[in-house]
Amino acid sequence: MLDGKTSVRPTAPQRPGLWIWGAAALAIWAVGALWPGGSSTSAQSPRPGAAAPASDPAAPTQVHALATIEPTTGLITVGSRPGARILQILVEPGDDVTAGQQLAILEGHNLARAQLALAELQKARAEFELTAKKDQLALERESADKLREARLATATQAADILKKKLDESTTLYNTLGATLTGKDKIEAESKYLELRLQTIKAEFDQTQLQIEGELLPKRRELEDRQLADSNPEFQLADRQLEAAKATVAETVVTAPRAGRVLEVLARAGEVGSGQLLQMGDVSAMSAVAEVFQSDALRLRVGDPATVELPSGTVNGKVTRVGTVVGRNQVASLDPRALRDLRVVRVTIALDEPEPAARLINLEARATITPGGGG
Repeated sequence: MLDGKTSVRPTAPQRPGLWIWGAAALAIWAVGALWPGGSSTSAQSPRPGAAAPASDPAAPTQVHALATIEPTTGLITVGSRPGARILQILVEPGDDVTAGQQLAILEGHNLARAQLALAELQKARAEFELTAKKDQLALERESADKLREARLATATQAADILKKKLDESTTLYNTLGATLTGKDKIEAESKYLELRLQTIKAEFDQTQLQIEGELLPKRRELEDRQLADSNPEFQLADRQLEAAKATVAETVVTAPRAGRVLEVLARAGEVGSGQLLQMGDVSAMSAVAEVFQSDALRLRVGDPATVELPSGTVNGKVTRVGTVVGRNQVASLDPRALRDLRVVRVTIALDEPEPAARLINLEARATITPGGGG
C-alpha cells in the first residue's frame, strides 16, 4: 500500500483444461496396468521357453516353448553328382516315393546303359560257353566210363594171346632156327620179331589203360577246377557286368528311403551343384521345442505335451531331451520377448502326424507338463 489503497498483484493467465488432461493420463495408466498384455511387469506374458506361473503349488508347472515341426526321422537332402548335368527330374514336390525309386537322370545315362547291355551280352556268352564245355565234358566222361573197362579187358586179352603165341614161337624158333639158312631163316626171324613187337605193344596198351584208370580221379579233379565258377576266366564277365551296373547307377539318383518329396532344389538342364531335393518320412512327425535351459532340467522322456498348430492342437509325448545348451533359433513375434535365449532342444512325438505333415518347419507353440508321464 503506497497510497493508502490496496494493490492487486498481476497473475499469470489461467489454463482451465490442464487438470482434465492430467486426470485422463492417470486413468489410461491405471487401465494399462490392469489390462492383460499391459506394460506392467507383473502382467507381462511369459517369455518363450519360460514356465507359466501355477496357481496350485502342488500341480506340475507347465513349460511353454516355441517349436518347429519336422519329420521324426529328420529332413533328408538328396544330392546328385556335382558337375554332372541333370537330364530329367522324375518327381515333384508332394510325391510319395519308395526306397530305391528313381528321382532324377544325369548325363551319360544312355551311354552307360549301352555299356551295360554289352556287358550283359558278354556275360550270357560266357555262361553259354561254360555250359557247353560242362555238357561236352560230361558226355566224354560218360563215354569213357563205358568204354574204359571194355578197352582194358580187350587189351588184356590181346596181350595174353600175343604173349602165349610169342612163347610158342620162341620155343619153335629156338628149336628150328639153327637149322634154317638163307631166305627161310630171314623170313622166320622177321615173323618172330614182328610177333614180339605186337606183344610188347599189346602189353604197353594194357599198362597204359591201367595207369589211366589210376590217374582218372586226379584228371577229373583238374577238369572240374578248370570249369568251376571260381575260374578267373569266367569271373571276368561278372566283374565287367558289375562295373557297367555301377556306371549306370552313377547316372541315376534314387531315393535313399521311403518318404515324401518336400522341395526340389534343382532343374532339368542345370549342371548339378550337389543338392537335388529334400524329402522326409511324414508318416511320423515331431515338434522340436526350444526349452529355456532352467526348465529343461525338469523334463523327462515320456512327459505329455500339447502342440498348438494353426489347424488345432495335437497331443504328444517327449521322446528326447537334449543335453547341449545353445542359442535359440526360433524367435517370438512379441516385441517384449527376449531375443537371445539359452535353450535346450526337446523333441515331442506327435500322436497325429497328419495335421503337421503339410508344412515342414512350421512354427508352433508347445506346452509340456513335467512329471505328467508318471
